This record gives sequence, C-alpha cells and structure tokens, in this order.
Amino acid sequence: MSQLPALLDALLSSGCDDTTAAELLSIKPPSGSTWTVEVLNSGKVDETKLTEALGRIFHTPVESIDPAKIDRGALQLIPGRFVFKHHILPIAQAEDGTVTVATYDVFNQTARKLSAQQLAGKKVRWQLTPRTHLLRALRTAYGVGADVFEEILKNNRAFDAIEQDSALDITSDDPEASVVKFVNQIIREAITERATDIHVEPLENDLRIRYRIDGILHPTAVPPQLRVLQSAIISRLKVMAHMDIAERRLPQDGRINLTTQAGAIDVRVSTIPTVNGESISLRLLSRTETLTFGLDRLDMGERQMAQMKSMLGLPNGIILVTGPTGSGKSTSLYSFLSSINQPSRRIITVEEPVEYRLPGISQIDVKSDIGLTFANGLRAILRQDPNIVMVGEIRDFETAEIAIRAAMTGHLVFSTLHTNDAVAGITRLLDMGIEPFLLASVVRCFQAQRLVRTICDECRTETTHDADYLREIGFIQPPGTKLYKGKGCDTCRQTGYRGRRAIFEVCLVNENLRRMIIRKESGSSLKARAMQDGMETLRHDGWRRVLKGQTTVEEIVRVTQQDEDMIETS
Repeated sequence: MSQLPALLDALLSSGCDDTTAAELLSIKPPSGSTWTVEVLNSGKVDETKLTEALGRIFHTPVESIDPAKIDRGALQLIPGRFVFKHHILPIAQAEDGTVTVATYDVFNQTARKLSAQQLAGKKVRWQLTPRTHLLRALRTAYGVGADVFEEILKNNRAFDAIEQDSALDITSDDPEASVVKFVNQIIREAITERATDIHVEPLENDLRIRYRIDGILHPTAVPPQLRVLQSAIISRLKVMAHMDIAERRLPQDGRINLTTQAGAIDVRVSTIPTVNGESISLRLLSRTETLTFGLDRLDMGERQMAQMKSMLGLPNGIILVTGPTGSGKSTSLYSFLSSINQPSRRIITVEEPVEYRLPGISQIDVKSDIGLTFANGLRAILRQDPNIVMVGEIRDFETAEIAIRAAMTGHLVFSTLHTNDAVAGITRLLDMGIEPFLLASVVRCFQAQRLVRTICDECRTETTHDADYLREIGFIQPPGTKLYKGKGCDTCRQTGYRGRRAIFEVCLVNENLRRMIIRKESGSSLKARAMQDGMETLRHDGWRRVLKGQTTVEEIVRVTQQDEDMIETS
C-alpha cells in the first residue's frame, strides 16, 4: 500500500501504541475480508478515530447517519441482501440523481464495483461512518432479518422449511430455510441488544416485534409486509419449542435450548390466541450466569448488607423477597443461596420454572399438570433432611402453611411474594389466612426490591435539577456532589440508560413489629413503625445510587412513584 505511512499515523491516532500499530499495519486479510474489517475486529482501535483518519487519508467525508432521515427511495436502489452482505447503505438521492452511499470500509473495492453496477447511470457520492453506527442505521432502515426477507418472498420452499426441526444452533443458518434464518436473526438481534423478552404480536394490518430491554419495551424495525410471514414465523417458533403447530385456539407453553456465541440460552415460550392470530412471547435466560451469583452481585448498601448477612446466618425462620414480576427477586434468592452453599448444608429448592442451575443445590421444577405443585414439592422436600429450603413463590394458604411449619421445625426457608413493598408482605400473609402469632414467630425479615436503569457510560454527562423539585421528592443533595444523566447514543438506543441495578428495602421483624402483628394493626401503622426503627425505603435506597452516579433522579421517581403515593394516602 502506498499509503502505509499515513495508515500508520491513522492507527497511532486511534489509540494504538507503536508496537500494536505496526502489528495491525502488517495484517494480511483473508479472502473475503479487508484490512479495515480485520483491524476493527481486533478491538485494539477506537473505530470513530480510525474512521476519521481514513476519511482524511482518502479524502472522503466522515458523517453520521440519522436513521429517521434516510431516503426510503434510495433504499430501493440496491437490493437488501447486497446491502447487508457488503455493509453499505444508500441514504440519499439528490435531485441531480447523485446517490449518497455510506460505508465504514474504504478498502472494500468489491462493494464499490458492485454498487456502481447497481447504480449504473447515477453518480455515487461515498461517505464514511463508524462501523457500529452504520450497522445500527442499517438494521433500523431495513428491519431485523431484512437481508433474507426478499429471499423468503421469492422462494416458496422457505415456507416448507419451518416444518423441519433442525438443530437449534442459532450461530449458523440453513441456506435452504429462509424463514429459519429470519427467526434466528430475530433471536440473535435480541441477544445482542441484551433483551430479556421478545414479543411477536399480530396486529390488524401488521406484525409487530418488540424487545424488552432494561425493563422497557422497544419496538424493533422490521421489513415492510412482514404480516405475510406471520403464520410461518409463529409456526417456526412453535416447532423450536416442541409445541403443537396445528393447535391455534388454545394457549401453549414450551421451551427452547439455544447455542449462541454468548453461551447457552434457555428460552421459555408462551403462545396465546388473539383476534388477529397467535401472539408469542419468548423469555431469554442465560445458562452461563450461574457462576456470577453472590452477595457482591446485589451491590447493597452497607447497612442493608449487614442486615441480610445477619439473616442468612440464622438457623431457622422465613426470609421473604417481595416485588413485582421482573424486579430481580430470583437473582436475589440465588445470590443468598450461593453465599451460604456449603458441603455441610443440604439445600433444596422448588421453583416454577428453574431459571438458573446452581451447582451443589438440588432443584425441583414444578409441574402442576402432573400434580407437582409448590405445596406438594415442599412436602416432599421436608422428608429429604434439608437444612435450607427455597420455595419459588408463596401463592396460597397451603404453601404458606407448609413453609411456616418447615421454619418452626428448624429449617431456614426462602421464598417470594408479589407485593409493592416489604411491610405489605405481612398483610399479604395475614390475608391468606396465616395466624398472626405464627407469622410473628417465624418470619425473620421481608426484603422488597425494584430494578432501576443505570446511566449509559458512553453518553454520561453532568446535569442539574431545580432545588424546589428535589425538596419536593425528598432528595437531599450534599454540597459538592454532582448528578448525572445519559444524553442518548447508539450504544443505549438513544435512551441514556444501559443495564440495571437493584434498589432494596429491608424490614426486619423485630419485637415492636411482632407485637403489632399479633394485634393485627394496619399496614400503614406497621410501615410507620418499621421506618421509626430505621427501615430505609426503596426511594431512600434509590437516592444512594443517584449520589453514586449510577442512575438518575427521574428513574428513581419513576420506579418508586407508586410506593410513595401509597405512603402519602395511607
């Protein structure tokens, strides 16, 4: 390359030291790849700085792409499969016929030649865009799976392929089965975006696909006319989950075990019949996270951590974790169990379903259709000489009664309840019919929790708030502390948030609360007493994360608003 000295300078300016730059400069790309691709794949350069340097060397403008402003007419000029294969994106067409095409790779001569053929008679204006930004704009413009969508519509054989239960390795594709590839891409995209759920929902005139990311649902771009593939996509997912594809009138549940580049993934699948066709939901659970459970993962405040460590050291009693669905209760329970899992202790769980497998712990999967309920499973566990028992959820009087009996006979029992706060767990058990004196004697503590979104590290910036507003919501900002927010970037899907952390509320059942429980005092009185005795509310714990720069004031208010409203009206 005649540009070797300039390329060396480009590498140095993109964050490499002399040795790394020399190493990358000498790369000889394999067939089908280019020098730019191999350098970016190395992960040793700042792609934005490298793109800017290459733009200066090759006199090509470096510009960002706003997916909302892409010319839909320009997208029709180059076939989608070609665009996805060569990572180029036609974004605008001027009045004089000039077509602007974005790429991140100045060395992809094959793409340039083929683009010239596709755009014969038109003048092409090339621009450079960092790879991550280009690929995100490409997916937004064409929709997930757009590279195989044209093939699906043209190749009727693809519809037959959904009946084949091929190996569920979504890192590879069957070249003959376009619908299989399309579904695989939907799942791969969700995993890449860190989604916990995928919802495929038929609407009156469309098929909508949404991902739940950091607790918030986000519609994902899909190719136009996707509704024509509704039956094929649903059938393929049902085949993967070992469901009856002929049954469309009744809800069904299934499970998929996937192999991905990120590791093994368990997928829980559920279908329901709607007036527009079957709606299907997928819950993604990573099987590689079992090694990361522990108290450190919870990142509790110092006082709360000391309280829970004290509870975990008890020989018997019930510890209950409360909160709505998706608030991280299972993670907390698994972290508690992992921290006290020793060869000298026998730990048995009964769950619906077993979300993560913990080494050294016996786990039972509830199967209500054959009579293996929480209550029946718990009865069986007590005949297995356990030291510690975990019940996935206390849903009814029967399960609660057996759990209390287990605690009274010398077992340490963990379980969950669906309540808004910690103290509400007391009233929930009383409403189930548990005698107050039994509850007061065996329940040791209630831990409520929520998940709050954390600020994206890539677009984190300092922010300020009106002092009156902060006083109104109960936030005290110590002098000299800074508050932060996320501006929004491609990394966080323009939300300003990436990832989640838990906030906690720990209510210890002390002597004061025991006397009040026996007297059946109101929930508001119980909460007031707990706060007098030092219980920190969810919102108070949220302020801890705000002051640490982990989340925003707005996020804490959003997540805890209902709980605070209940306190004010009680």
